[in-house]
Amino acid sequence: MDGNPWCAMFTSWVYAEAGFPLPKMQDGAPSGAAYCPYIEGYARRIGQWHKTPRPGDLALFHFGNRLAVHIGIVENISGAKFSSIEGNTSAASNANGGMVQRRSRNVSQCRGFYRPMDIQARTGKDAYYRLIRLRRPYMAGHDVREWQKQVNFWGISIEIDGIYGPESEKVCRTLQEKWGLEVDGVIGPITWERTFKPSREV
Repeated sequence: MDGNPWCAMFTSWVYAEAGFPLPKMQDGAPSGAAYCPYIEGYARRIGQWHKTPRPGDLALFHFGNRLAVHIGIVENISGAKFSSIEGNTSAASNANGGMVQRRSRNVSQCRGFYRPMDIQARTGKDAYYRLIRLRRPYMAGHDVREWQKQVNFWGISIEIDGIYGPESEKVCRTLQEKWGLEVDGVIGPITWERTFKPSREV
């Protein structure tokens, strides 16, 4: 793929492999997008566009251009500088270098930052994007952790480890039965929405 812009595909792949696939932003992409401006546009539309970075953000770089031409995953921050993990970069070419590298960047090089990790747990049904079920290897990710946090908020003790194992499935089935939902131990859109539904009682 060298010679072609694959930085956005790389970051989308990394998030998916980590168990936190980005929302689909472009036709033909399994998750995320292959075009940096699409990612920026999506972040702006959903209110997840920021001018200062946090670890885990996606940094959209302009490098003197009018549009975002490159993207990386923010790792560490020190004042106006940060390190990022990037695909299709090199010392010779910031935005088309053909390598995966850790780069040192300046906030001034960025149009802004997409913060996907803030989407979960506070937006109910909108936060749901995949079926969470018991399987081997166990499913894991930020969404599982936020679901476990919400379950604990309701007073049901469950380990918050971000792993959907037998304990989590048992609690899910218990809640589904209590709520009159289909008892299958799968966190789908209905179970997710009910878990985060504002209420005095779980």
